[in-house]
Amino acid sequence: MKRSNHETWMMKALELAEKGRLSVSPNPMVGAVVLRKGKVVGSGYHARFGAAHAEVTALCRADTAARGASLYVTLEPCATWGKTPPCVSAILRSGIRQVIIGTLDPNPKNHRKGVQALRQQGVKVLTGVLAKELEKQNESFFHHVRSGRPFVTLKMVQSLDGKIATATGESRWISSDKARKYVHALRAQQDAVMVGPKTLYADNPSLTVRRGSRAVSPEKPWRIVLDPKIKVSPRAKVFKGPQLTLRVVVHASLLRRNGNGHTKNSAASIFIPVNDKNGRLNMDELLAKLGALGVGRLMVEGGGELAWSLFEDGLVDRMVWVIAPKVLGGRNATTSVEGTGVARLARAISLEDVSCSRLGKDLLYEARPVGRKS
Repeated sequence: MKRSNHETWMMKALELAEKGRLSVSPNPMVGAVVLRKGKVVGSGYHARFGAAHAEVTALCRADTAARGASLYVTLEPCATWGKTPPCVSAILRSGIRQVIIGTLDPNPKNHRKGVQALRQQGVKVLTGVLAKELEKQNESFFHHVRSGRPFVTLKMVQSLDGKIATATGESRWISSDKARKYVHALRAQQDAVMVGPKTLYADNPSLTVRRGSRAVSPEKPWRIVLDPKIKVSPRAKVFKGPQLTLRVVVHASLLRRNGNGHTKNSAASIFIPVNDKNGRLNMDELLAKLGALGVGRLMVEGGGELAWSLFEDGLVDRMVWVIAPKVLGGRNATTSVEGTGVARLARAISLEDVSCSRLGKDLLYEARPVGRKS
């Protein structure tokens, strides 16, 4: 379907915004284009967290050519001070006559304030151009702002028969090297990566990003390990390197250990106490705490018990399954999703937005659970 003129230029702004995917979180990706008499006289994008916003960069490049021009921006310009001055002020100073906005800012502190401030000063404003595409691009940001929780991607690598390890615990390597490269690239986009206790104890993962996969920052992604009873060794790989490690423990266990003088935070790891819920960690509480710490994108990499607890609580926003053309068998082999499961097929977790593609010899299956919490 042919795009309108506004959609064509907003798509250019969207493409610019995408350049900030690995560097702006927990801020949104934003792109901007200044158009004068059908020609681009300035453009920019939000390059990194704390840096100049896209509109300011584009206006600076346009300079005096911005007067009387149109500004295309993927997200509503801010009207309040944050780490940088409000973009609305820069727009008004530039003499822009029209602002075309893709999506409104979901943050209640900014929502519609930028639009109102511009209109009050006589600037023509149009909103909602390519809104669906732009909200999809920033889905983790919108989710984080609206729910207070990170956007959770559940990743699994399994055999065709659903096993993530053999009966003896061997799991390296079920997938192909091409699939592993994809997983590292996906990990690089996250603010944090989380694993459950079984995976932590059995595999001793480092949860770092493979060399060549540029991460959000040298200190990201943070590593989050579920260690309810504080059993993991302080010499584990996950405590090495520049990335921060958050160690999630049951609140009561931490109190007992602290009472004996055995537990304290360190440069290597910080303890996050969470209450017990029906014999397991309260995942709602944990995700709320991570969201408050600025974690907007979280990837969960195992194991099966953790996967089920997230599914059961409606906390999986996106699932990424790598399926290798192998059959492991074994009634005692670990499966990708365990827990209690459902008793009846009518209670099964349905999936939507399903897609399937190839990763070398493996299949990449992506979907979103129906009924997930918003």
